Amino acid sequence: MRALVLALALLAGLKIWAQDSMYRSATDQALISAYRDRAVLACQAAPQKVGGSSTLAGVSVNWARSTEERLVIGNPHLSVYPWEVEHELWNARYKTAYLILNSPAGMDCVYDLAIGTAQVYRS
Repeated sequence: MRALVLALALLAGLKIWAQDSMYRSATDQALISAYRDRAVLACQAAPQKVGGSSTLAGVSVNWARSTEERLVIGNPHLSVYPWEVEHELWNARYKTAYLILNSPAGMDCVYDLAIGTAQVYRS
């Protein structure tokens, strides 16, 4: 009887995991397809700078041919620690949704879905 209960619990857990994985995958793909064109336009218009210096100036990237698109929560390029909740960039680092486009040239464009701006970083 215990084996039957354990098997049913395992099957229920597997079903919940599979449904959650499919939901997240479908949601990611829907958001990427909805915002990809806007992100490409914003990335083309974004200044090619990192931290105020023009280290990426003169580099031309065709963001429409990005090698990978992924949806993330929080900008991984911001250096804000989790315990710095009073920091002005804390929400941008840990709560805001971003679409990241990777280029073959080794650069990332991080598009903010909430305000529609983009920043370009070296990978």
